[in-house]
Amino acid sequence: MSGLRAAAVRADVTPPPGTPLAGYGARGDAVSQGVHDPLEATLVWLSDDTSDRDVVWIGLDVVGADGEISAALAAAVTTAIGRPRATVLVCASHTHSSAAAWFVRPTAGFDVGTAGKDEAVAARRTLVDRIAAAAGRLPGALRDVRLVATEGRVDGVGGNRHRPDGPHDRTFGVLTALDENGTAVFVVTDYGCHPTVLGHDNLLWSADWPGAARRALSGALSSLASSLGTAENPAPEAPTVLFLQGAAGDSSARFVRRSQTFAEADRLGGRYAAQVLDALLAAPPAELSGPLTVARRTVTLPTKRTLPLALASEREQSARAAWNEVRRTHPDGSPDERLARTRHEGAVVDRHLAEAGLPATLDLPLTVVTLGDRAWVHLPVELFASFALRIRARSPFVATRVIGYTNGYLGYIADAEAHRNGVYEAGVSMFDDEGSEQLCEAAIDLLREAAVRPTPAPTAVPR
Repeated sequence: MSGLRAAAVRADVTPPPGTPLAGYGARGDAVSQGVHDPLEATLVWLSDDTSDRDVVWIGLDVVGADGEISAALAAAVTTAIGRPRATVLVCASHTHSSAAAWFVRPTAGFDVGTAGKDEAVAARRTLVDRIAAAAGRLPGALRDVRLVATEGRVDGVGGNRHRPDGPHDRTFGVLTALDENGTAVFVVTDYGCHPTVLGHDNLLWSADWPGAARRALSGALSSLASSLGTAENPAPEAPTVLFLQGAAGDSSARFVRRSQTFAEADRLGGRYAAQVLDALLAAPPAELSGPLTVARRTVTLPTKRTLPLALASEREQSARAAWNEVRRTHPDGSPDERLARTRHEGAVVDRHLAEAGLPATLDLPLTVVTLGDRAWVHLPVELFASFALRIRARSPFVATRVIGYTNGYLGYIADAEAHRNGVYEAGVSMFDDEGSEQLCEAAIDLLREAAVRPTPAPTAVPR
C-alpha cells in the first residue's frame, strides 16, 4: 500500500422547504417548494503518517463557501476527527439551487434579494452540526489505501459561456482510493462548469448536474464491484464520489444543454460520469505515494474602483433596454437572452457596489495540496478559464488541478478581455484585471514553493 490512509462519508444536509434559495438574482426572495434531489456534504480524509499531514476535503452543495462558514466547519471537523492540525478545504459545488442561508455575500453591495445574515444563523448552525456528525464517522472508516490518479477530456458537458469558441479548460481530474482488494473507496473528480442547467424558475432543492454525476458514477462503480462479488467476498458499499468545482468563472452548459430541466441535468451529469468512468477503466492511472504536503498563503489584492453612481445607474438602464430588445426576438433561457439578462444583472450589482463602496483591499486564502507529482491548487473565487490554463501550464507539477470556490467566496476573477467587453462577470467582480493577474501569479508562485518545500520529518502521533 502507499503508506496513506483514507476515509470518506457523505451526508444529506437538505434544509426544509419554505426557506430562501440562492443563485439567481431573478428569483428575488423566492423560497424552496420542496426537494428534487438532496443537497449533500461529501467528506474525504487523507492521512499520511510519514509527513504527519491530514487533509479533509468537504464538497458542499452550496453557491459559495464563505469565510465564516468555512472556518466553523474546519473547527468542527478537526475536533470530530481528533486532528486539530488537519487542513480542511470547504469546496462549494456552486449549484444555483441551494440555500441562501448558507451563503453570506462578500460585501454589502451584493446583498440584493437574499436573506439577511441574522435570519440564517440557525440554519448555518444546523448545517455545521450535521457535517460535524458525519465527520465523526470518519475515524472508524479510516483504512490503508492505494491512490491512483488520471486526467481526461470532457466532451459535451460545458464550454465557454460567452461564445462557443472561447477559452475553456476541457480537462477533468480523478483521484481514486483503492482498498487492499482493489475496490474503490472514494473518487475525487473535478471539472469547471457552472451548475446552472436549472434556471431561476426552479424552486426545488437540487445539486444540479454535479449531483447527477455523483450518483451516476457511484452507481456505476457499485455495479462493477457487485459483478465481481462472491458469497465469500460480498460486494462492498458504493464508493463515495466527491466533486470539486474547477475554474468555472466563464464556463457553463449554456451552448450545449438542450433544455433547463431536471432530465437535462441528469443527462449532462450522466455524460460526465461516463467519461470519468471511461478514464478510470481505460487509461493507465498514475499510482501516487506520499508525502502528502500542504502549502498555504494569504494574498492581499486591491479592489477595483467603483463607477460614479450616475454612470452606474445609466449603464444599468442601458443594459435593461438591451435585454428587453433581445427578448423581443429570443425566448427566455436561450443563449442570447441569458447573455443579455446577465449583462443587466451585472449592471444592477455594479450600481449597488457604487452605492455601497468596496474596501480598499481584500485577503484571499490560497492552498496547494500535493501528492507525489500531482497538485491541487485551491482558490476562494470564480476563476476564468484563461487563468486556470495558464496556472496549469506554468505549474512545476506533472498534473495540476485548479479548484475554485474554496474556503471563502470573493466572487469572479475575470480576465482583461472580459473587462474590455463589459460582461456580467467583470461587472460584478470586486477586482480589475490587474488584481486578477496578481492572483494568478500568486497561485503559480505557491505551486513553485510547494514543489521545493522540504519534507517534514515524521513524528509519532497517537492514533
